[in-house]
Amino acid sequence: MKARHPLTIQRDVITAIFLREMKTRFTGYVLGNFWLILEPMLMISMFIILFGLRGRGEFGYAEPAVFVLAAFLPFKMLWQFTMNKTKTAASKAKQLGMFRQITLFDVFLTTALVEYFLFVFVGAILIAVLAWWGFSSMPKDVLMVLGYGATLWLLAMSVGIGAAMLSRFAKEVQVILGVFTLPAMFLSAVFYPMTIIPEPYRTWISYNPLVHPMEFIREGWLGTYESPVADNAYLFTWVVCLVVFALSQYSLNWRRLMSQ
Repeated sequence: MKARHPLTIQRDVITAIFLREMKTRFTGYVLGNFWLILEPMLMISMFIILFGLRGRGEFGYAEPAVFVLAAFLPFKMLWQFTMNKTKTAASKAKQLGMFRQITLFDVFLTTALVEYFLFVFVGAILIAVLAWWGFSSMPKDVLMVLGYGATLWLLAMSVGIGAAMLSRFAKEVQVILGVFTLPAMFLSAVFYPMTIIPEPYRTWISYNPLVHPMEFIREGWLGTYESPVADNAYLFTWVVCLVVFALSQYSLNWRRLMSQ
């Protein structure tokens, strides 16, 4: 019998874990799945109540409902959910430890891929709902939104893997990340565009690496918005540093983490 290529084996492993995770998510937590759609809809409704139906200059001349969808959904699903699910994925890997083909990294990667898939799936539903309500909700540059969404997702997965590895030494690492979730939302240009922030506060806030993918996603989604701070070089530097950090921590500690 011809030996299977390692990449073919890994592809099948990731596919199997992905299907297992999706089945668990959609059959075990019905109300949780409904909340994936309800939470952004509540945020959208709040913005409509506060600012009306139609856009103003401070929202990049876009409808407030579309403005909040373009920022809240990526932050919530690509950053918060991906990071939280990834940093706790080691427990799933231990449950699958009997299968020698499955590595801890396969579980990390697949757990994160599920969140990206759900972002696209839930986003498509919400875009359709807003379009039905009469809003121009379709992203103007879909590839730009998906591309910078993937960058935000990669940042979240790297932080999650790093936190999972460091938690071997200090369990408090995961708790600390959870505490900073809410402040990070308000410091990452989720509910406001950077164009309305005066200097020097705009520069200070732009040191937050999450601001840059959020602003790029907003540019691609709205089409009428141009960020004053979004910097590809700064974002790329953070992505490379965090990916290297996560992979180095994984290489050093994954055996010890799995043996605990």
